[in-house]
Amino acid sequence: MDQPAISPDEAAGKIVFTPIAEKPSRELDGNDLKRKILNGIKDLPPMPKIIYKAREVMANPMAGFKEIAEVIETDQAIAAKILQVANSAYYGLSGMVASIHQATVVLGHKTLEQLITMVSATSLLGSRLKGYRMGSGALWQHSLAVALCSRLIAKDRAPALENDAFSVGLIHDAGKLALDRYLLERRVQVDQSLSTGVTFLEVEKQVLGFDHTELASDLCAKWKLPDNHVTAMRYHHDPGASNGNQLAYIVHTANHIAQQSGIRGSMDAKQSELNPGALAFLSLDEEDLARYNEATIAAVSLITQSIA
Repeated sequence: MDQPAISPDEAAGKIVFTPIAEKPSRELDGNDLKRKILNGIKDLPPMPKIIYKAREVMANPMAGFKEIAEVIETDQAIAAKILQVANSAYYGLSGMVASIHQATVVLGHKTLEQLITMVSATSLLGSRLKGYRMGSGALWQHSLAVALCSRLIAKDRAPALENDAFSVGLIHDAGKLALDRYLLERRVQVDQSLSTGVTFLEVEKQVLGFDHTELASDLCAKWKLPDNHVTAMRYHHDPGASNGNQLAYIVHTANHIAQQSGIRGSMDAKQSELNPGALAFLSLDEEDLARYNEATIAAVSLITQSIA
């Protein structure tokens, strides 16, 4: 049997959905709709693929800088962005990094991994989300803010989780990418829910029967990402239900700070109310929140200028 032609969306590396239900999606209940979405997403999007391949190579003590550079260079667009950002004011290396191999030597594994994660996410998170009323780049800027703030908190409170915090912070809202089309086709219901003053998280539950955190954690589990990531993705709005998952508390707190920062894309401040026990769990206080907020705004500004 002939194989179906690759669609333009697949060729462009976008998340691709395949229809598996005869009913129109708007007629499916929450469980059936979630199953349709999960079964219809064929594979990891390009961002996590290169992230985890690079992590695999960097975790191998026998791998040298040359092997790491070769992985990054498999995607020339990402490689070019890495060089662009590596030479930005944020890293203080303006004009000093001429090749991916040099970047691996100068930046070190931890910083390089975070840089790969960051630049790989630009195309995935940069789309306009009509269902969520978010313009192009809004989700990207918010996600970048959460990632950078998560890294700051982890560096102070859980250094071993620094890279994990950055990665999860960057993709914590990735479930919205899959749900956007379904919210858009239910626009009337969405408007009705929003008119009652609820958050978009509640709108998702009311209109779809589940929210973006549930879908994202199911996708992470399907793709066999680390359990710690799956739990943090699921409970980044409700870390108290995470059974003490430190990563969930870190990303939750960073999300709250980003929502309060005024950074583009961080528009639903009500949705980001800080869990009452989060500060105590992470041994933070209001002064810490103010410090992280200031540092996050400055970092986002420097990086977005270099990556635009």
